[in-house]
Amino acid sequence: MKYGDKNFVLLLSAIALVHLSCDDMDTVLAPGDEPGSQSNDRITITNDENALEGRVRYFDDKDVPIDSGGGGGMPKRGQLQAFSLKLVAEVLPPSIDGQVLQATSISMKNDKAIISYNMRGGQYLGGIDIFDTKDAKKPKLKSEALFNDSDINSISLDEGNVYAVGATGSSGFPDPAVLEVIKLKKDKLVLEGNQRVPLTSFAGTGVVVAGNTIYAISGDNGGISVFDQSTLTMITSTGLHDARWVDAADGNVVVVQGTPGQISVFSEGGVGLLGTYSFTGADIPESKSTVEVVGGKAFIAAGSAGVQIISVNTGTLVGTVPRPDPASLGLDPSVVVTNAVGVDDDLLFISNGEAGVYVAQGSKDFSLTGSEEPQQITLLGKLRFDDLQSVNHVAYKGKKLIIASGLGGLKIIEIRLK
Repeated sequence: MKYGDKNFVLLLSAIALVHLSCDDMDTVLAPGDEPGSQSNDRITITNDENALEGRVRYFDDKDVPIDSGGGGGMPKRGQLQAFSLKLVAEVLPPSIDGQVLQATSISMKNDKAIISYNMRGGQYLGGIDIFDTKDAKKPKLKSEALFNDSDINSISLDEGNVYAVGATGSSGFPDPAVLEVIKLKKDKLVLEGNQRVPLTSFAGTGVVVAGNTIYAISGDNGGISVFDQSTLTMITSTGLHDARWVDAADGNVVVVQGTPGQISVFSEGGVGLLGTYSFTGADIPESKSTVEVVGGKAFIAAGSAGVQIISVNTGTLVGTVPRPDPASLGLDPSVVVTNAVGVDDDLLFISNGEAGVYVAQGSKDFSLTGSEEPQQITLLGKLRFDDLQSVNHVAYKGKKLIIASGLGGLKIIEIRLK
C-alpha cells in the first residue's frame, strides 16, 4: 500500500479514532478557578508557578554584545544598526527522573511562547513549557508538561490548543510518529480532551495550523498529513522525502525537505501541490532545517549552505547568508550547521549549531519586499554569550528572541530600538 493512497488515509483515520479519548487523570484544583497540577499514566503537568520559578533566572538590562568584523568565521560585513539586545532570562531545561531534556523547538504567538523538549538517544521522554511574555523584561513560566513515553520535536499554538509532533514508545500505533493535541486554559496546560493520532515514519518533525486545518509532517518515508482541526479526522496525506519543517502563510503551506534540499509548496485546505523548488544545502542526513515564510519568500535554514531565501511562487533565489567557516572557528564542519532561522521586521537571527547565533539585517522590512525582489542583507555578526552550548533553534517575534541551546535550555532576549 502506498503512502498517500485513499485506503491508507482511511486506515490511519480509523486508527486515530481509537486514540481520541483522554486517559484517566488526577487533578489538583488551584485557587481562582485556574487549572491546578494534573497527571495521568503518561503526562505530568505542573501549573504551580512558584514551583516552576526555580527553573528561571532573571537579569536586569544585561547587554548581549555582537561580535562583528572578520573574527568568528565570518567576513566583516557591517555594523550594528538601530537596536540593542538585552538578556532578560535564562531557563533551565526540565528533567524526568534525573534525566535532563533538550530544547527542540520554539513557537511564539501574541504574548505566548511555547517550547518543546525531547531526549537524546533511544528513550522516549519529552516536555512542553508555556511562557507568558507580556512583560518583555520578566517572562513568566506558567505551565510545564512532562511525557514519560514521547519525544516532543516540534510544536504550534492556535486557539487555545498546543499541537505537538514527535515520537512515542506507546503501543497501539503503527509507527512511532504521532500528533498530539493538548488544551490550554488560562495559559495553563490541562489533560482534559487530550488526543493523539498516528503519523507515518519514525518521528513527527513539524506542525502548523492554518485555516482550521492542521498540517503535520514526519521524516524519512513520511510526508505531510492534513487533519480537520475540530475533529482530528485526517483529510488527506502526501508522501514526501525527508520532510523537516513546515510553515503556512498567505494561503500557502511550505514544507522544507532535505537530501536533496527542496521546498514543496501546497495550497491551503485541499493541499494541492503548487510546485517544488530545489535549493543548495540541507544535505546532511537526519538534520534540522527550518523554514519561515515572510513576504512570499521562504527563509530556509539550509545546513551547510547557510540561509537560502527563495520565492515560494517561482523558486527564484533572492538572497543568502553563508554559514560560518568551521576552519576559522576551529570546529569540525559537522557541528557548524545552519539549522534554524527566525525572521521578523528587517532582522534575521540564525542558529549555526556549535558556532552559535548570528544576526543579519535587511535593507527593508522583509514582509514589505516582493516574493522575487532581491534581498540586500548585511551580516552584523555573532551574538556573544559566555556559556552558550550548541544552538538548535531560534525564534524571533515582536521584538522578543528566544534561543534553544539543547541541554543548555533557553535564553530569552529583548530587542530594543535605539
